[in-house]
Amino acid sequence: YVFRYDISNLIKTGSDNLLEVKVSKHSANQSVNEAERKADFWIFGGIFRPVYLESLPQTHIERVQIDAKADGNFIANLAFIGDADKVEVALTGKDGKRFGNKFSANIVKGTKKLALNNQFTQPSVWSSEFPNLYKATFTLFKNGKEVHQIAKNIGFRTIDLRERDGLYVNGVKMKFKGVNRHSFYPKSGRTTSKKISIADVLLMKEMNMNAVRMSHYPPDGHFLDVCDSLGLFVMDELAG
Repeated sequence: YVFRYDISNLIKTGSDNLLEVKVSKHSANQSVNEAERKADFWIFGGIFRPVYLESLPQTHIERVQIDAKADGNFIANLAFIGDADKVEVALTGKDGKRFGNKFSANIVKGTKKLALNNQFTQPSVWSSEFPNLYKATFTLFKNGKEVHQIAKNIGFRTIDLRERDGLYVNGVKMKFKGVNRHSFYPKSGRTTSKKISIADVLLMKEMNMNAVRMSHYPPDGHFLDVCDSLGLFVMDELAG
């Protein structure tokens, strides 16, 4: 799983620091151990996904959740750390040109979360046949100066689950055809790459599939990015 620790208070500035990582064979979560060791997939020791140090300004965006509907309604929930006074949002298309107008919201002092809403006109919607994406850039301001910026690829789409009928995407009823996928490659075990993700998704698309199920844990981030850009519906899962 992706996880992070804040080690700011452990760092000794101006001198060398030693970072040690201890890898436990068993999870502290017993339900994960049950899923891994008594289910239907192999497990391996060691670290097989990227490990890195991340340095952020004291005032920064912590996370953002985006729901962009097929009618152009754009909703985002933003959480941030520190004191900021404004956030600005801009969308660009695949050609790099601005889509719609930039919009912003002022931040009430003392708040750490913000809900954003804007209406865009006639976006190119996302579907498995036509995976149109836009880049949403969020910029955080403090005292009128830009302090942090993040960007997310998004698709405008409306998902509607109708009782005793089925799932509709952008008003069209969908029939899912797909396959299960593990994060696994013969030459590298659980360590995969974006190149492997692209090859896997292209293979599924060549077999006329439109969906994939993560069995039985979240994949590498690059696999989800490739599903977005090439057009696959994803059923994500957690182990345990």
